[in-house]
Amino acid sequence: MFYIFPKKIEFNPSQTKWSLQSISSLLLIVALDEIRLLPDYEKSALYGHIRQLIKKAKALEIPIIELKTSEPQNAMVLLGQYLSPESQLVMTGLVNPQFKQIMQYMRSVTDKICVVEDAILLPGPEQHIQWINTISQEHIHHINTYNLTRLWALSAPTHLIMSSKGILLAIAEQLDIDALEINPEVNLREYGLDSVAMVSLIGLWRANGANITYEDLLENNSLIKLFNFLKIT
Repeated sequence: MFYIFPKKIEFNPSQTKWSLQSISSLLLIVALDEIRLLPDYEKSALYGHIRQLIKKAKALEIPIIELKTSEPQNAMVLLGQYLSPESQLVMTGLVNPQFKQIMQYMRSVTDKICVVEDAILLPGPEQHIQWINTISQEHIHHINTYNLTRLWALSAPTHLIMSSKGILLAIAEQLDIDALEINPEVNLREYGLDSVAMVSLIGLWRANGANITYEDLLENNSLIKLFNFLKIT
């Protein structure tokens, strides 16, 4: 069922002119309940991409809606609450008739719809390429997971990134654990925070105005110490 995702060069370029912004985004995952039942899902690239999107969305407080095949009503109610003409609807999951129907319906609410081209599942790679090229002609945006999460991070407001909650969520994303699992007094390295993750976090915080170095993070290695160092209340 799972296949190697087509390369970006195989897709027609996106025809849309708007730019993705984390503050306007809403992540919709269609039929993930069905996908989870497929053999070897957790070994697939799709699993990694959807998980990466969920982690980044949580870290940036982007609303996540999971539309279950058996219970679509709950998701539709949430979409009605969150979606507005200014919203950017980011769609992933199983491209089934329900996915296509929702996408067309939501175009009556917002013209800013984006499909994550390597976080969707179709019958095979040829159908995958054909469908992405079709929606591109219909002026529906498409982008891959790496570029989407990068744009989300770059567009996130500084007041969110440098808040106590934003810092906690960014650390939890790097550790791949729930934020509530982190004891504010425990050395973050005990949770598995390695040098690669530290460099990533420092780059994020420095890009948002923080004066912090690798040595500073080594010394201020718990949440309480880090908040005090960054003067976060």
